Order: sequence, then C-alpha cells, then structure tokens
Amino acid sequence: MIPKDFLTNKQQEIWKYLSRKTSKAEIGRILGITRQAVHYAEEAIIPKVEQTLIQVAYSNMLDIKHIDATNGVLLGYSPSSKNKVIVTFSATNGIQTWHYQNPNCSQCEWVKRCRKRLKEEAFERGITLSKTDENMPPSKLALHIFSKIIPELQT
Repeated sequence: MIPKDFLTNKQQEIWKYLSRKTSKAEIGRILGITRQAVHYAEEAIIPKVEQTLIQVAYSNMLDIKHIDATNGVLLGYSPSSKNKVIVTFSATNGIQTWHYQNPNCSQCEWVKRCRKRLKEEAFERGITLSKTDENMPPSKLALHIFSKIIPELQT
C-alpha cells in the first residue's frame, strides 16, 4: 500500500469530507476554517491525488481507461493479464488496487482484509452496503462499490 502521506494531515481531513460530498461551507464549519480555505485546499489536493493514481497505474503497467481524481478512482487495464483493475485513494487506506475480474477470492488468505478495506472504502465515500453486500467475495464487492463511481463499471 502506498501511504496517504503525500497529503498533509489537514488535507487528509478535508479529503475525508470531500469524498463524502460534504459541502465546502459545511467542511469549513466543522474544521473551523473558511469555505474559501477549503476551496484552496481542494485545488491542492485533487492534482496530488490524480498524480498519485497515475503513478500507481504506471508502476503497475496499466493503461488508464478512466480517471476521476475528485472521487479518488482510476480504472486501468492490464494488457498482460487482460483484466481491468481499479486503483483507489482514500484517507483511510491510502492507495489500493482492486483486481475484480478473474480473482479466486475463496483461495486467497486476504479475503477478510480485502472485505474490511472495501467496507471502509464504501463508508468513506458514503456508499451504504447491505449485510448481503458486506458478505460478497471481495472481487464482487469491489465491482459493486466502484460501479457507483466509475461509469464504465455499471452493470
């Protein structure tokens, strides 16, 4: 996992609220800063998130198909495995990659860890999951969550 430290603590806090679609005025009230300060912070945060998503795609040899730095998501394609890969940034988990097309989650020792992180990703983005959703294999849960953000994933 790439750390989230490329943002300052204040930027991480602002990002957390921005990812939940909290208004700039409300973020300002919560954090005791002006709406304009939130706006300037967002202008600094979004390019950092975008650059980091691009760097992760590049280091994983992914072709970028869709990038939305405002939501901290990138859809990439791996020519070597012929699979789509989701790259995300969250204040909780930093940068993550999600391989959702052909993984065999039942064979993986990280099922619980992936499911936990995906639930955190959903919560941070204000996406409500049912108990049934929460028990999906991580590959299906990733598709379920990120299809609400990335248009190309909508089923």
